[in-house]
Amino acid sequence: MPQKERRKYPRAKVVCPVIMENNRNIMSGETQDISAGGAYIRCRSRPMHPEINMFISISLLSPRIRAMGEIVRSEALDSVKEGYHYGVGVRFIAISDTDREIISTKVAEHLESEGINWREEEPEK
Repeated sequence: MPQKERRKYPRAKVVCPVIMENNRNIMSGETQDISAGGAYIRCRSRPMHPEINMFISISLLSPRIRAMGEIVRSEALDSVKEGYHYGVGVRFIAISDTDREIISTKVAEHLESEGINWREEEPEK
């Protein structure tokens, strides 16, 4: 039996550049997937502090999104010629309603372009 999705927000494989500030260290990365509730980010440095400030560029036409995130998962990915990459799962703990809506719209557009039914079904009456 398929496992029921536990996430509150739909998630899509959208790659966006991200700048992260973690305990006075600046890191760059890119989302591998994103939702209005968080993101999975690929980066070269493992954040050492559990909270990070993030600046996400969803598109060239929208302003940069600012969010504070809590790291919920971190793992070393396959090594590459220049060194390791890390995968970091982040849950947004502070983000404006406007920025959350920008992400939701981008995710919906991406899922619709992939032909994925992402809307929750209305219960029958």
